[in-house]
Amino acid sequence: MKNQSVLDALSQLSDSIKLTFQLISRLSKLSFQPGSTPLQGDGDVRIELSHDIRDALKHHDDTLDSLRQEIEDVVEFGTHSQRRRDSLKDRERARIAAQLARLNEDLKQYVHNDPSLHDYFTDKPYSARSQFRAAQLSSKRASEAAKQKEREILFASLQQPTETDSTSSTPDPLAARRPQPKQLTQDELLINASTDVTSALRRTHNLLTSELSRSRFAQETLDQSTAALADLGERYTDLDSLLSNSKNLLGTLVRSQKSDTWYLETAFYILVTTICWLVFRRLIYGPAWWFLWLPFKFLLLKPFYLLLAVFGITGGSSAAVTAVSSLSSTISTQPTIRLQPSASGDRPTFRRGMDQRPANAVPVGGGGAKAGKDGQPQDPSPAGSMSQSLGQMAEASREQTQPQGEESNEAKGHKEPQRRGDGTILQERGDIPRNPKKKMWEEDVEAPKHQMRKRDEL
Repeated sequence: MKNQSVLDALSQLSDSIKLTFQLISRLSKLSFQPGSTPLQGDGDVRIELSHDIRDALKHHDDTLDSLRQEIEDVVEFGTHSQRRRDSLKDRERARIAAQLARLNEDLKQYVHNDPSLHDYFTDKPYSARSQFRAAQLSSKRASEAAKQKEREILFASLQQPTETDSTSSTPDPLAARRPQPKQLTQDELLINASTDVTSALRRTHNLLTSELSRSRFAQETLDQSTAALADLGERYTDLDSLLSNSKNLLGTLVRSQKSDTWYLETAFYILVTTICWLVFRRLIYGPAWWFLWLPFKFLLLKPFYLLLAVFGITGGSSAAVTAVSSLSSTISTQPTIRLQPSASGDRPTFRRGMDQRPANAVPVGGGGAKAGKDGQPQDPSPAGSMSQSLGQMAEASREQTQPQGEESNEAKGHKEPQRRGDGTILQERGDIPRNPKKKMWEEDVEAPKHQMRKRDEL
């Protein structure tokens, strides 16, 4: 794509150079009639055309320099690249190099319009600058010749009346013998007028032609500038899209880097915490337990607790008695729950031997593994401990309070009402009919039904 754009630019430059050569050829072939150019001043067609050609050549030089730089980049890139060595690319680069060399040969001189440099061009190759200089010189010679001829005509027209006056004042005997100038006829005057009009029209035509060439050159320059601006706009658009994509990519990379950094930091902290915990559990915890906590406990805490117990601040008999008395008072103040065996108020009867455990029975629950010889649960605390002494004192206080309660009930001499297990007082039914919705088992009615159901199932 880059090679094609360079080729297009070279083609446009070649067309512009051809047009410039045409202008140089027209400048070299300019012919001036006497009176077509002013005698004083440089405001003729030749000067304007020379300025246009000089500007065009300068523009061609600048364009050629920029294209030469681009072509050097393309050729170097094609030489060092290993991917673009196919024949088509090589032919395109060779064609570009050849066209560049030809254009460079045509435009290798840059000389201003200076008459002192005329000798310099005689030793140099015949290029666009040399052609332009030669055309300038030829057009200048033609213009000077036309001006010289016009001066001669004016001088001759000024000298003719003076000669006639001098001859009329002094009679010349030989005047009759001299040939008299012929008077111009009507046809000759018409021919002279038409010649003047033709020369004026030619000058106008030359001016229009040069102006048309200038306008055409300006139009081509404008087209080239428009194409260059369009290409530049496309490049800027591509650059803007590339910058926006790069911005989005950088934002994504920054966000990814932040998240990755956070994950790595979190994983590092977790790893350090795990290593510290393993070091503590494997290397510090055991020795610290054996060499720090146990010596501190047996050397400092035990003597301290012993001193507190000796001075009565903590532990001791007074504290135990206070605890037992408070426990017994709490037990005595709490209401006892009495469970009645039934609503009739009769006590349940037990057969003899029901309170004895068979020889092959295995105690469970509280009388299982911790049961004593008599089947009662034993106290798991060691003998003589503080908890065992407290339990014995509590049982003694309970045995003292129960006989006192029975004696007080007998002293009252009245029969307590029968209560349910939840404390509800049971009253005698009397004449109150029983609840008809209450389901009761009637042996004489339900037993035959039960037998019939069994037979049906069989």
